[in-house]
Amino acid sequence: MTVGRLQKRSIKDEEEEIALYKKLLRKSPEKYILLDFIANALFKIAEYREAIHCWEKLLRKTEIKEKFRVYARIAQSYELLGELEHSYYNYWKAMKEDPTNLDLVGKYGEMAYLIENYQDSLNAFKRICEKEPDNEIAWHNLGLSYYNLGFHDEAINALDVALGLVSDSADTCYVQATIYAENYLFDDALFSLERAILLESSYREQAQKEQSFYLLSDLALFRYLVEV
Repeated sequence: MTVGRLQKRSIKDEEEEIALYKKLLRKSPEKYILLDFIANALFKIAEYREAIHCWEKLLRKTEIKEKFRVYARIAQSYELLGELEHSYYNYWKAMKEDPTNLDLVGKYGEMAYLIENYQDSLNAFKRICEKEPDNEIAWHNLGLSYYNLGFHDEAINALDVALGLVSDSADTCYVQATIYAENYLFDDALFSLERAILLESSYREQAQKEQSFYLLSDLALFRYLVEV
């Protein structure tokens, strides 16, 4: 069997699909599942607000088996609109519908962190770390959540676990360096900063402006590390 080259769908294709589904829905208004098809097509052409409207109407009109999927799509749409509070709330709804889905837990934790709800962020990433102890990103995010709640020792420990899993993570090294510096552990801060810069040279310029390194600025080794 010969398979032909696939063609990228255009906005026009999606708009024609939306028009077809809307026509079918007008003919059979009781077929609420068509709202899902319309919403997905709208999402593909970045009409997120209208897609949300369709998914919310679907949830109001009928019972569906996979509510978590619809809530997650609504949350994703709000995320792309930059409305993170609404995204957080709908990821929470999705997570409640499918509590074993760690991808949803992770997105919920991410949104919680971005709206500065660090306790919910902490709880989410702690849960992932318990279920997936080899998840380096979860440990990194757990460390950031601990840090923003003022638990610096716990933050360092979580970041240590992350580095134990992926030793060449420049951003984790850099975050550790800032926490060490804020706690006057200057040798540890310089060591972690040097690792971060060796792994990712852009941290050299960033470190020059980093408020956490203010107390390091008079040290010769710090000036050597950040010289461009």
